[in-house]
Amino acid sequence: MISFKCANCAGEMTVSYTGELVCPYCGAKHNLSDKELEGYKVFRHRMLEYLAAVSNDSAKASDYEYLWNGADSVTFVAEDESEIRIRFIYESELEGVKMYVAKDSIIYVFPKDKVSLHEKSLKNISKITFPQADMKSLAKCIPQSKGTYRLIDGSLLWAVSKDEGLYPLPLFGNLSWEDTAWIVSRLENIACLMEYNDAVHGLIDPETIFINPKTHEASLLGGWWKMCDMSPYNKSSDLKDIRKTAKKLLGSGFEDTPKAFKEFLNEASKIDAFKDFEYWDNIIEKGLGGRHFHKFGK
Repeated sequence: MISFKCANCAGEMTVSYTGELVCPYCGAKHNLSDKELEGYKVFRHRMLEYLAAVSNDSAKASDYEYLWNGADSVTFVAEDESEIRIRFIYESELEGVKMYVAKDSIIYVFPKDKVSLHEKSLKNISKITFPQADMKSLAKCIPQSKGTYRLIDGSLLWAVSKDEGLYPLPLFGNLSWEDTAWIVSRLENIACLMEYNDAVHGLIDPETIFINPKTHEASLLGGWWKMCDMSPYNKSSDLKDIRKTAKKLLGSGFEDTPKAFKEFLNEASKIDAFKDFEYWDNIIEKGLGGRHFHKFGK
């Protein structure tokens, strides 16, 4: 999937269905080359087929196999000179760490000078505890390590488990307010988990969030090296990032979003994640028509 930074303001640009790059922050536009546009349209067509399939209640995971037709591949060489080949449909880079999204794994590659970020990630994840009543579902929201591999160039490859139905948020482009709303609900729940642990994730962003559009699950699987203890100075950091993420997802559709939702996104967060979630729950009930399952993309 193509990812570009705006030359004007350095914001993350989104790709419209026509293949035109648009910055949701300053409005700058950029046209892709014919080669880039052709590649994007093929992938976008497969994504639209996938979104149509997940709206079908009888669809199975195996029905989405076509999404992997023409997937890219990359090969790494381990310290013992064995080769590690990865097929992926999305790649990105965040703070110098490369990410590749494979079918049942997310692969992070930490350069030699950033291997310490992997160690921080593992240490931070190990600190997370869960409320007993919701332990099973919340545990799925954070990374589960599959293994690490030292590479011949001194970098480190870290494989994280991923359900086949989970995909990185940027793949879906701009979303309707209905789809954005349930994603906000899941992220508010994760923020409560961080509050429960007196911690701040520090990097809630479309690049670190994975969603299952069929089951309405969301997981925060990237950027865990940023986690730190909560303090009066950073207490609302994750809640601010949830609002920023929602605005990115809405893009130009923000103006067509219900008034109550826009107010939530524009207002300062509440005193803590639990109060913020309570406020958001009230928005859903009184301003968005109550809780109901909205089929993704409909």
